[in-house]
Amino acid sequence: MDMMEFLDEFRAEAGEHLRALDAQLLQLERDPADSAPIREMFLSAHTIKGGAAMMELEGVRGLAHAMEDVLGTLRDGRQPFDRETADLLFRTLDLLRELVERSLPGEEPADGAVQEMMAALRGRIGKDAAAPPAGAPEADQRPPLSGRVLLVDDSATVRMMNKIHLADAGFEVETLGDGTEALTRALEGSYDLIVTSIEVRGLRGLELAAALRSSTSRSGVPIILMSSDDNSEHRRRASDLGVGAYIRKGSFGQLRLAEAARELLAR
Repeated sequence: MDMMEFLDEFRAEAGEHLRALDAQLLQLERDPADSAPIREMFLSAHTIKGGAAMMELEGVRGLAHAMEDVLGTLRDGRQPFDRETADLLFRTLDLLRELVERSLPGEEPADGAVQEMMAALRGRIGKDAAAPPAGAPEADQRPPLSGRVLLVDDSATVRMMNKIHLADAGFEVETLGDGTEALTRALEGSYDLIVTSIEVRGLRGLELAAALRSSTSRSGVPIILMSSDDNSEHRRRASDLGVGAYIRKGSFGQLRLAEAARELLAR
């Protein structure tokens, strides 16, 4: 999967999140006292921001970040939800859709229209919303984990992007493009986690997982499988092998990878 394929995945998945944001915002308009849509909207905006950052889509990232900040003040009760805020959020969603469709990796910083919308969003936060009230949820401040990860994928682009996310989470990452070589390396070395694509040269991902599970010395090492599709038979076999996580590839899949690794190694 090359960068343009990742971009197509990002556009499709971001589109789903934007449609969800639209529905949640409509629901919030009907019942402003219901805080559930705000929490879901915050998570969707945060996810789009993370995917855009990975793809180096500065306009999308900046606008999603500004929207996330406004939703954070609503979620934490630092400002009320009113008609002006609703209109601004709907206009932000329209601009985000346009940006997602036309953005390219490594694009120039946000243009004038995006900068203007970001400024309007920041203006809605206001001075009175600068500090959350006592007891409000805080941002994720968990310390990075450490550990050695063996990452296996036959795409150099996928290996690079996954390695960046795992390294940012605090892991020491080694990469390989062949499952057979990965089995040899895993049996000879000491790894805290194996991450492998199902579609890989040599031993395929499920075969590599099965070989590790049958090994006396490496039977307990956590394994994450990544796949370009959502094959139910692959999921069943992965579950039978005790695989810790099965993740669909794509821009948002790379974000889920670091979190899944964190959860597995924190057990």
